[in-house]
Amino acid sequence: MATSPPASEAAQKEWLDSERIWVAKFQFLKDSGYLLRPRYRPEWVPPWTLKPGASRLSYESGIVPSRPELLDAQRMSDGRTVMLKIAPKDSPEIPIGQYLSSSELQRDSRNHSLPLLEVLHDPADAENVILVLPLVRRVDEPPPASIRECCDLIEQTLEGLIFLHEHKIAHRDCAWGNIMMDGRALFPKGWHPQLRATFPDGTEMKNPSPSRTAAGGVRYYFIDFGISSRDQDKVLGIHGQEPAPELSATVPYDPYKLDVYVLGMAYRHLLLEEHTGAEVFLPLINFMSKPKPSDRPTAAESLQRFQELSKTFPSSLLSQRLRPKAFPESTLVRMIRDLHYRIRDFYWSRQKMAPFSPLA
Repeated sequence: MATSPPASEAAQKEWLDSERIWVAKFQFLKDSGYLLRPRYRPEWVPPWTLKPGASRLSYESGIVPSRPELLDAQRMSDGRTVMLKIAPKDSPEIPIGQYLSSSELQRDSRNHSLPLLEVLHDPADAENVILVLPLVRRVDEPPPASIRECCDLIEQTLEGLIFLHEHKIAHRDCAWGNIMMDGRALFPKGWHPQLRATFPDGTEMKNPSPSRTAAGGVRYYFIDFGISSRDQDKVLGIHGQEPAPELSATVPYDPYKLDVYVLGMAYRHLLLEEHTGAEVFLPLINFMSKPKPSDRPTAAESLQRFQELSKTFPSSLLSQRLRPKAFPESTLVRMIRDLHYRIRDFYWSRQKMAPFSPLA
């Protein structure tokens, strides 16, 4: 393995403590086929230090990661951007991810688990591994724009949850923060992995809210199987983004009924609490998020209820624009925007949808 040159004094001052871990792994990752951005190369010199008065905000290399355990890289074999994740070597995310990423399970269109592309073992780190994952976007960047797009999100995620449960896997943290989307159709020029409202070179996007329907739809994925379980009908644990009623460190509970509750609450937080117009999904949300686990449906029963509900939605409702509660609109503005959106949605929804290309 090649050795790295000493870092510049300027770089040493700029790197966050959490970034130094990645700088130390630069050569190992390069030898493994993954190239980090210039900021994490040992020989990096911050460009703004070479130009008096320049601001780091004007440079792509001034962008720092939002989470210390995650960093993007370029796969050298094809130039594709991937995400690297440091995880404990005994994390359930590894065997579950490898199982769900098998060629057989990847062929099932109901599999909405983010593929695990590779697991890297750094000899300098005996406690952790590095997971290589596809680059995806947060599910709310941009948020769904219409009832039609909400229906697609709900159907895909319920379908994905059923698939997991059929394979005796409980996610246990399928909150909205762990639902992502393949944003390639929305952003064909790409986006910066650490600052998603910018292009890969760090320049600001002028219109960062394209329509899912106009792009022919997107595919949704569950991520982060770090507290997931397999082949366990009862579990213990209090971790997770959603404080479900049954979480306990001492009283065993059904992880599959937990998943139904957490996903139902994800719809509540992502759709109902953020938008006016999403109230049509309240019957489904209430059905899935009953406080008592024994009163809750299974994932399959939830999908059946959703399909029964969505059959009652006329075309005029499907094309209804969601209105963000954070930005109130006057009656006139709302009418104009609603009409404009309905016309565009009528056109978009009748275009032939291109098949989703695989992330793996």
